[in-house]
Amino acid sequence: MTKLILWLTVIWVPLLICWQQLNEARFKKNITVGVTLPPEAQSDEGVKTILAEYRRNTIIATVAVLALAAAGIFIDTPYVTTVFMCWTLMAILIPIIPFVFANLRLKDYKKEKGWVQEHQTVFVDTASIETTRTLSPWLFVPPVFISLIPIVYDRDLIMMYLMFALICASGWFGYRYLYRNKAEMFNENTDITNALSRMRRYNWGKTWLMLSYAMSFTALAMSVPAKYQAVAFIVMLVMMAALVAYSFRLEMKTRRIQQKLTADAKGEWYVDEDDHWLLGMFYYNPQDQNFIVNNRTGMNTTVNMARPAGKVFMGIAALMLIALPFIGLFIDRLGSQPIELTVNETELRTKSGMFHYEIALDDIKDTELLEKLPSSLVRKMGTGTDKLLEGRFSSEQYSAMTLLADPTVSPYIIIETEDGKIYMFNSRDPEVTQDIYNQLNN
Repeated sequence: MTKLILWLTVIWVPLLICWQQLNEARFKKNITVGVTLPPEAQSDEGVKTILAEYRRNTIIATVAVLALAAAGIFIDTPYVTTVFMCWTLMAILIPIIPFVFANLRLKDYKKEKGWVQEHQTVFVDTASIETTRTLSPWLFVPPVFISLIPIVYDRDLIMMYLMFALICASGWFGYRYLYRNKAEMFNENTDITNALSRMRRYNWGKTWLMLSYAMSFTALAMSVPAKYQAVAFIVMLVMMAALVAYSFRLEMKTRRIQQKLTADAKGEWYVDEDDHWLLGMFYYNPQDQNFIVNNRTGMNTTVNMARPAGKVFMGIAALMLIALPFIGLFIDRLGSQPIELTVNETELRTKSGMFHYEIALDDIKDTELLEKLPSSLVRKMGTGTDKLLEGRFSSEQYSAMTLLADPTVSPYIIIETEDGKIYMFNSRDPEVTQDIYNQLNN
């Protein structure tokens, strides 16, 4: 079941990536596949040939990624998460390969045709740039309060709801940070600069606002009682799918407007920053003091790798990508490690890898031996795999409980302490679980 959920949540992502990568072949602000070309290049046969090969290779890469996903679904292996994480890494890197090759070929062709411009120093008349009307910060207040509502009836996960509220509040600051970035300069036409800048900021603000509300309703869904969790889960999936679709639609809309506004724009010069964009993707400009900068097309942002913070950020991002298979291997091994369950004269101890719990015998109020898991068991915080449940859970019988158990091996010991807390433990050896239960009762 875990394997199926993993794949179903992401198997459609390569199609969105393919759509976006194919859009890179369209000219926006004289840029295609990360290379700035003069207006006459759009009708050049050499450029058309390179772009056609890029589109074909992008589709082939997408089909390959989807084929690997289909294989991953049917592979029967105990290392489900490892396979999934390896596929995730390939799904990120494989679509980049056609882009990089097309970018390098197009840059060489640009030099061959003599389209390379001399180094530019662009001066922006900031006084002529219109001030864009910003979204009111009060629009971001309701999701903050919605995220805090569950605290009233679910005190066990206060820190999680506070985290959601903080994410919702950060939506305003993420939106406003974009206004520090330079204007959308295309050529000397100030009207185009104004239009491009207003459009990017407006759509960027709507994305952050939708993200804040999505996070707030996610917090509500996580606080729903266990017997309604199936409905809450479906609602949350639909909401997240709608958020992704809406954000992607805004990104494509932004690109279409950029393409339309600059398609026939004429001028004495046009902005060419190719020297600062490595492989058309990574921004490196020692003269730019900004840490976060706008991507040249679309509405997203990136970091300036020439800044120390930019190097640190990209280094961490690269390490996180490289670590994906190892994270999957670590999670899979959690399901195979023994669950130690012991009792001495003073306390009950249970341990599996880095997870461990100790309960003083004097604090135990009642124990019960269950042959099957509580109904409608829902993970609130922690680990939930096919062979290991660890962390905070809820069920129809218990609103909050702490688990460290293998769900595939019964029985399970339910423990209630004097302060009303509920725990559920077991060993992967049923006889050990039965023996510990007998000792607790004696």
